[in-house]
Amino acid sequence: MKKRGTFDDFNHSENTVANPTYHLKERTHPTLLVDIDPKRCKPWRYHNRDSAWLTKERCADLIHSLQRDGQLEPILIRALSGDPDADYEIIYGVRRAFACSKIPNQHVVARITDLDDKSCMILMHSENANSKDISDFERAFSFAQQMKSGYFKNQTEMADTMGLSQGTISKMIHAAEIFELGWIAVLFQAKIDIPIKAAYTLSLLLKEAEIRERIKTEAFYIQQSIKETGFLPAPKVLHRLIASAKGSTGSPFESVILKVDNLPIVCCRQQKSGKFMIVIENEAKKLKALDIEVACIKALREHVLQTLFPGNNNDFKVTESIADETT
Repeated sequence: MKKRGTFDDFNHSENTVANPTYHLKERTHPTLLVDIDPKRCKPWRYHNRDSAWLTKERCADLIHSLQRDGQLEPILIRALSGDPDADYEIIYGVRRAFACSKIPNQHVVARITDLDDKSCMILMHSENANSKDISDFERAFSFAQQMKSGYFKNQTEMADTMGLSQGTISKMIHAAEIFELGWIAVLFQAKIDIPIKAAYTLSLLLKEAEIRERIKTEAFYIQQSIKETGFLPAPKVLHRLIASAKGSTGSPFESVILKVDNLPIVCCRQQKSGKFMIVIENEAKKLKALDIEVACIKALREHVLQTLFPGNNNDFKVTESIADETT
């Protein structure tokens, strides 16, 4: 079987290997189909669908198709026990089940399996490998979660099992790592819109501590912007984060002088024109005037030392918290 590549836009040529044959579908009761209440089903924890797909608007075409032609392909489910909210978990077919739930008195046609998690991961990937409405970042996030499950010894085993190259799996898992950082995850409305190539680039930049702090500062200002004007397009968010790492940021601040609870309070910036600015955030009202005064003095000192006397600032230390000021 020819291996499906998901990182073609990385411009890397990767060797492919044949996917091992798994006779798993023989254990999914191929002749036994059941009609079940879609509202008594829930996605299993390793499914690769972002919840952003599950709206009437995004599923409008599928809902119309089900009403016109009926359900052509069954979903795959596994029985649950002890869950008061669901009788089955959906291995694949989450959108079909959701669409059925939006049609009055509509059951969803399902095939039942008793396979273990690892086998279900393989079946899910096989079912959705050629689906165009699952983004590469959704797949990457799902692979990362599956890797953490411990069902695969390493990325090589996962790559061989899923019929992908090890290079592709490695890049996808690295890209998905940005969502492990809560302060980055909150910047995106949904995973489906995240360009995976840019996510991969950002994940590599985050490995350096100094660059990571610059990215974190930029993320704070993006979050402030989101609160005021709503979510930005995912590509724009990634562009700003990557630009901040390279020293060319869309935000007006380059140095954080004082932070409280990891939120910038006093910031300074050296503009291209040479103009120096100190910005005090509204949250500063909650602090003592002396704390703000000390932070502003240190901001000026940083400017003087770094601009007028470069190389002679070994004794200068940027304040990171109020605790530093009061000790």
